[in-house]
Amino acid sequence: MPAVSKKILKEVRSLRQKKFRDEKQAYFAEGIAIVISALENKAPVRYVIYSPELLKSEAAYRALSEVQDRIPCYEAGAQSFQSVSGRDNPVGIGAVVSYHDISPESPGLLACRTFVALDSVRSPGNLGTVIRTADCLGFGVLICGESTDQYHPECMRASMGALYTVPIARFNAAGALRQWCGKHGVSIVTTSSKAKDDITQVSAYPRPVAVLLGSEGTGLSHDVLESGELQVRIPMYGASTSFNLAVAAGILMYDIVTKPEVQG
Repeated sequence: MPAVSKKILKEVRSLRQKKFRDEKQAYFAEGIAIVISALENKAPVRYVIYSPELLKSEAAYRALSEVQDRIPCYEAGAQSFQSVSGRDNPVGIGAVVSYHDISPESPGLLACRTFVALDSVRSPGNLGTVIRTADCLGFGVLICGESTDQYHPECMRASMGALYTVPIARFNAAGALRQWCGKHGVSIVTTSSKAKDDITQVSAYPRPVAVLLGSEGTGLSHDVLESGELQVRIPMYGASTSFNLAVAAGILMYDIVTKPEVQG
């Protein structure tokens, strides 16, 4: 396979910054599980960089052999790969992937019966963990407001490749998301530590349904909270006053999928 050029290395390094990701409409996906997921799920991969000195995964080499005829694959020395890596101990493989945003009207998203919705979530690590959990539990993901970038390196790392298997749609604001839910008959469940009902008192949830969580610092605004057909809280039994956002999202998603649909 051809050696990676300085021009490509420069491009990959630039993708650490959102302004360059947006300019090039691409991002750098790094890691064995993430790259394999991108290739297996036919993500719009522009090219792959790998370092034989660092990469020891047989599964990764098998994946490369299957795509090298249609996707450019470049060899890099260990030092060159480390210069573009965002990890302390890089495993030696990454891919530059074109943005793959989907429309809120896409069939894949509309086929979902359960959604997790995030309003103005700032932590890319939290977003990635929510996306990974959504994949595990069969949820679509709806992102709105001034939320972080799902193509941020920390989000990519936390999602563990789920970015390629979960339908994810973005909305400019919570109002647009609520309109979409209304149009498609999706009930909204809002969350707050001050909500009257805790989830242990909820015996069933409507379908289709979206559970909506707010930012890590301020949660949902009063207007958005009140828009929920059901408003719930997660009971807490210790000294802490709140859950980590991704943990709360996981608890709520699991509660929804393990309880029956509202009848009648």
